[in-house]
Amino acid sequence: MIRIFDTHRLVKKDEIEGEIPKYSKVVKDVMKIVWPSMIEGFLVALVTMFDGIMVSTIGNDANSAVTITKQPIYFMICFITALNIALTAIISRRFGSKNQAAVNHTLHEGVKLSFLISVILSISVAVFSRPLCKFMGATENTIEYATSYLTIIALGFVFNGLRLTINACQRGIGKTKISMWTNLVANLVNIGLNYVLIEGNFGFPALGISGAAIATVIGNAVAFIICMITILLPKGYLKLSFKQLIHIDKVALKDIVHILPSCLIDQIFLRIGFILFALIVNYLGDDATYVHGICNDLNSLMFTLADGFSIGTAAIVGHRLGEKRKDLAIVYAKVSMTISFLCAIVTCIFMFSARNLLIGLYKPETDQRAHMASLIMILAAFTTLPQNIQWVITGILRGSGDTKFTATSSLVSVTCIRPLVSYLLCYPLGLGVMGAWIGMLIDQSLRLGLNVWRFGKRKWLQIKV
Repeated sequence: MIRIFDTHRLVKKDEIEGEIPKYSKVVKDVMKIVWPSMIEGFLVALVTMFDGIMVSTIGNDANSAVTITKQPIYFMICFITALNIALTAIISRRFGSKNQAAVNHTLHEGVKLSFLISVILSISVAVFSRPLCKFMGATENTIEYATSYLTIIALGFVFNGLRLTINACQRGIGKTKISMWTNLVANLVNIGLNYVLIEGNFGFPALGISGAAIATVIGNAVAFIICMITILLPKGYLKLSFKQLIHIDKVALKDIVHILPSCLIDQIFLRIGFILFALIVNYLGDDATYVHGICNDLNSLMFTLADGFSIGTAAIVGHRLGEKRKDLAIVYAKVSMTISFLCAIVTCIFMFSARNLLIGLYKPETDQRAHMASLIMILAAFTTLPQNIQWVITGILRGSGDTKFTATSSLVSVTCIRPLVSYLLCYPLGLGVMGAWIGMLIDQSLRLGLNVWRFGKRKWLQIKV
């Protein structure tokens, strides 16, 4: 038993470069950064779940419409996510090497790029919201709902893009609590406004699905304001100067541009795969879209545990590499992977046991929908096992700058394997929406195998950022 918790066994003797902390110390360090990210992600997914439940009061068609808009919204976010992955990787390294000036130069270039990208995406998606919803499989029953929701979300996207970027920079220096608190406040605002705007409570107009979108935008705007305050404080490690925003720091911009293309390719491949996957499900009809939306919300809620570990571990690994301690990067990565897997086991048991209770919150209009969702949730529960561990390793690889490999694995597994297998199972083999979730399980398992192989090769330790 003692041997299991010996951190020296996690690295080879010839890899040890200095003192290795005890297992309890590593766990404490990991959880200090990881747990705020876990709570933050959980709160975001919880609000998405509440959005679905509240929108369900309008009707199942409205809920299906929100599901249809998710992929175009996520496609917008993927460009910001690519930038944020690059920023976190660079800032965590500079923070680990105690170079505060370089950290803040990177912050300024990141904010400028985020604003530019967000404005372009906001205008583009708002203008083409209706054809995008039609492309995603909206029917006569859902097209008006979906178009209205997507247009409003797109118009307010600048707030979301900028607050995500600022939070990514804070995570890079290990300040994950800041991101957690900003999202907590934003989520409370979102839920409160959902209550008054969707059905018109407390004298407010009943705006239906448009009210849900407006609530989301206002929540993101509040989060953006809080994020701005954190980087304008004179005693903060991250300090924003409006004068510096006018000038271009070529060194910092070059560092970002060096990593950004592979991060962007990674995110685009992921998003294309997810869009193809969503199209396969949406074209099965409104029943499949509705059921898939419920199960996806619940799966996302549980996935946030893995996402929190992934985000936190990326920062931790970056810090250790910035300190020139590759051995510690390995130790902290392996401990984080172990904790994440234990969480996945608990999550799997919970999703399996409580699936019918959770599905009931969405008030399915037919027993057929409820039964279909219950079956899929069994698959979703077991999918969390490979999903959690592979996503943490993805965070490790991204945090070290090994984004070319993550882009390649996304292309192979998410863009090609998942849609192909899902299509074959959904249509030729007639498994319907169940086939899509089997395809997801296969995809997650394949990515787990690829990531474990890459992690073991140790090439991610050699990458310069």
